Amino acid sequence: MSTSLSGTYELPADVETTWRLMTGDRWAPALAARLKDDSRTVLSQATPDGGAVLAVSRRLPDGIPGFLAAFVPKDGRVTQTDTWGPARDGVREGTWEAAFGGAPGEIRGTTRLEPTPGGCRWVVEGHVKVKIPLVGGKAESFLAPLVEKLVARQAAVLRDEVAG
Repeated sequence: MSTSLSGTYELPADVETTWRLMTGDRWAPALAARLKDDSRTVLSQATPDGGAVLAVSRRLPDGIPGFLAAFVPKDGRVTQTDTWGPARDGVREGTWEAAFGGAPGEIRGTTRLEPTPGGCRWVVEGHVKVKIPLVGGKAESFLAPLVEKLVARQAAVLRDEVAG
């Protein structure tokens, strides 16, 4: 079993401007400043096909329930890796994954930037799957909304950064 998550956000900049911000050197510092989560770039590289890979490590939020505490990394950090493909017909698509240092589960999905008349739309879809007997469903029910809130907060940072 897994729990789905999704979000769609309208942004006031074109696909390429937004994508360059999300895969560039300014992204982790912007997140760190706004989200107060000590975001740090772990990996940033262009791919031969015109895409990019960006991994950002961040501190987990406070308030992780006790039943999940044993599965949280000792350093309290999670790393999100976004892998973007090349532009195709003005659209950028990719995948994302959050790694919790060996925790028994997965948080991953797809991401897409598509043009709109006023800029672009960022679409994030994914799922949370926790492979812990008896508490897996409860953990998924906690984590999926948490990830959706984080993505919404990232969208607010994106909106401000591309507008400013």
